[in-house]
Amino acid sequence: MTLLSSADVRRLLHKKFVAILGESIQRSVNKDLVKILQNDYFRTEKQLKGKVRHYRTDCQLVRFYFLTRVSSEYIENMLANFQHGP
Repeated sequence: MTLLSSADVRRLLHKKFVAILGESIQRSVNKDLVKILQNDYFRTEKQLKGKVRHYRTDCQLVRFYFLTRVSSEYIENMLANFQHGP
């Protein structure tokens, strides 16, 4: 299995906006993505317990939206905001 390096991931996501929507499992995906954008390794268990919902550099924007329901006013507003850009 070929793993991507931090440089590979940064190149793939150069000038991209990534929105991750979900619950605690997706929150872990978000945290791992942010960590690999920073370094060539995944977060430790201690780091995974912290909150990371917004990560921005000059070249990437990653946001995590915690969802508890499939449909709500929060989700409707969030999706409407996506139409205006990151």
